Amino acid sequence: MEKNKIFLSHRHSDTQSDCHRIRETLEQEFGEDAVFLDIENLEPGIRFADAIDKALKESKVVLVAIGPDWFGDPDENGVTRLFQEKDWVRREVSAALAKPDTRVIPLLLKGASRPTADQLPDELKELADLQTFEISITRWKYDLGVLVEALAKLIPRKKKTEPEPSPRPRPVPIPKPQKSWWGRNYLWVLGIFVVLMIVMISSDEFQQGYQDGLTNSENSYEAEDVQVDDQLSKDEINTLREEKPTGNEIYNSLELEDEPASPQYEAAVFDYSGKWWVWQEGVRMGYIFIKQNGYYFTFDYYYFDQKTGEGSGEFDGTYIYSTVFRIYGDNNSYGFKFGSNNGGISWYGQNYKNNSPASAELIKD
Repeated sequence: MEKNKIFLSHRHSDTQSDCHRIRETLEQEFGEDAVFLDIENLEPGIRFADAIDKALKESKVVLVAIGPDWFGDPDENGVTRLFQEKDWVRREVSAALAKPDTRVIPLLLKGASRPTADQLPDELKELADLQTFEISITRWKYDLGVLVEALAKLIPRKKKTEPEPSPRPRPVPIPKPQKSWWGRNYLWVLGIFVVLMIVMISSDEFQQGYQDGLTNSENSYEAEDVQVDDQLSKDEINTLREEKPTGNEIYNSLELEDEPASPQYEAAVFDYSGKWWVWQEGVRMGYIFIKQNGYYFTFDYYYFDQKTGEGSGEFDGTYIYSTVFRIYGDNNSYGFKFGSNNGGISWYGQNYKNNSPASAELIKD
């Protein structure tokens, strides 16, 4: 049996509306038959248990939607629904975890936190060790896009049919504009003008005036007594050179200063380069890959094995901190600051979102 479906497990009283939105996006990318959302996909007259079991066997990925009320309401004895053996959410997740060829992804919605092992029934404790993925309300479109790209590595996308090109309209001939009177007759006008100029130049009056002008010009040049001294004394030449030095003399009088050497980055105390897992308040939030250059560094931020941000920062001898931290498609302000008390093996500090701090730590991969 081919496993090429996505099973969306959820508690109706907890995340039903969010899961409907997620299902619509996944169906657009992978097809309606590739997404299973229990009651939405059950055919009339089929036993619920058989349908769930069949869908899990055909699913390559199981998304476990976890909201603030995922554990369910307690009964009269104070036992929440998740700890009741007949709870369908518990049975779905337990069956998915038991299948080694099925990828189970905890999906945190509505600001829910990752459940810890001591909060789960025995057969669900493995869920606490799996990498979670969060879809927040403020970054819904972006987070869901990252999830789709990650699922596309496991589930083939549906083939999108390209619309047939519309027929091109036949070109309508554009009539040529009629020429103006000047456009039709400018050659005749120019020809007449040239003929008139030739007639005028050939006349006796024009030739006599031209000769008189040349004679007067020669006489005026002869009347002028212009004397040019061809020789200058040696003292006069030296005086001129001192007042107005030549290009070579100016160049030789300049003294070039030594160019300053390129600044060299000082070696930092710790080698903090490489891959570091980011843990925030007990939840693994992806990892950063640092490229160190002395006391300065750049880094890439990965969430759910997808590069979602980048930035740069500095090490001041005590703390490493970001100076620029940009999350793709997110207008919020992010940053971090960490210090180490064990020689750079691990770092402890805070992450920042819009200047609101959260306790965090970096652990080497």
